[in-house]
Amino acid sequence: MPRPRAFDEESVLDNAMNIFWSKGFEATSIQDLVNETGLNRASMYASFGDKKALFLRVLDHYSQKISTERFADLRNIEDGRAAIEKTFRDAAKTGTAEGRHKGCLMVNSGMELAPHDPETAAIAHQAFRRAEDTFATALNRAIGQGKIAKGKNVRALARFLAGSFQGVQLMSRRGADQETLNDYCETILAALD
Repeated sequence: MPRPRAFDEESVLDNAMNIFWSKGFEATSIQDLVNETGLNRASMYASFGDKKALFLRVLDHYSQKISTERFADLRNIEDGRAAIEKTFRDAAKTGTAEGRHKGCLMVNSGMELAPHDPETAAIAHQAFRRAEDTFATALNRAIGQGKIAKGKNVRALARFLAGSFQGVQLMSRRGADQETLNDYCETILAALD
């Protein structure tokens, strides 16, 4: 019978996520992961495989935890337009919060690895599609509520919003200030008119 794990897997994934999010995949060393997670190398390899396997688990963990939280208002606020507006305005606020210039792990990873790593490209594509679908659902609610004019191409607008949301994350990563992020988000939201 295998020995039970002596660590909290979610905590390890959170800690590994933080280091990958801060440094990126390539710049994160195994020693960084050992230091951040508290696992020794043998336990890390036995539990998660190599660095790439751990990274892929982290991306899934991020998607389940952080991405779900980021887009919760799009699902939970009944007023579709208000949900979209709040999602963008919150992204602008949190993008400049103390120590938050990390952007989005999924966007960062897609930019770093997708051009030469099909697994990461597929994960990033799926994440974008989920965001696009979530925006489309909120847009359809808003149109049904009369908060956004009928006749809009919902799929095209959802893609624009999902891509623009990634833009907010990239701007945050590069250290954009609050005024810049606010201006950017308000210009994006003008597309709803």
